[in-house]
Amino acid sequence: MVSEPYTLQDHLAELRKRLISCVIFFSLAFCLSYAASDFIISFLFQPVKQSLPPGSTMVFTALTEGFMAYLKVAFWTALVVTTPFIVYQLWRFLLPALYEGEKRSLRKLIFTGGTLFVFGAIFGYWVILPLVLSLSLGYASTNLQALPRLQNYLIFTLKSIFLFGLIFELPFVMAGAARIGLVPKDYFKKNRKAAYVALFIVAAVLVPSDIFSQLLIFIPFLIIYEIGAFLAGGLGKNSKRK
Repeated sequence: MVSEPYTLQDHLAELRKRLISCVIFFSLAFCLSYAASDFIISFLFQPVKQSLPPGSTMVFTALTEGFMAYLKVAFWTALVVTTPFIVYQLWRFLLPALYEGEKRSLRKLIFTGGTLFVFGAIFGYWVILPLVLSLSLGYASTNLQALPRLQNYLIFTLKSIFLFGLIFELPFVMAGAARIGLVPKDYFKKNRKAAYVALFIVAAVLVPSDIFSQLLIFIPFLIIYEIGAFLAGGLGKNSKRK
């Protein structure tokens, strides 16, 4: 059953309440993240430490770069921590307008999407980052010294983690698109060749210097796509013919 209809003023008041809660939660998360910045940055440094030549270290070239790096790390960490709370507040806002079946489906949707994002972020951090860094910093020699900038590395690391979190959402998005009838259930199977090319281009952009490493990244992309195509085929709707 759907709850009693709200007036426009009720909706606006409820939305304002949810937004204020999100802002307060983000502010607290930002303060805590900044207080823990040393630990977070130390954690983010692990992949590059394994790839840097002995005796090398990170550098910063501007007076405020170190401070700004800490602020950006605190911001991104707070955003990641706050995202589940934002999703929860959005769910609570939509709750009065949903049927019981829709509520259960939305809970599953949030859980599945969040789980895939976490697995993608872990894959990006533990697998992709060490691979890319070992290739990029492997050119260091007696004639070339590797001196990666602090801020550039941190932003690259955070973007990579976030990017692979999004990529792992691909099966979820594909299955969802087929389930609601946005595309036919066999759409992704019929268009897999074009998708393979697009995914390989993404792998080539991430690691432009080495075809072997591009293949190492492309293979997980391919598996992810095939999982999405399989789920879309099982959950999707047949295209309607007139």
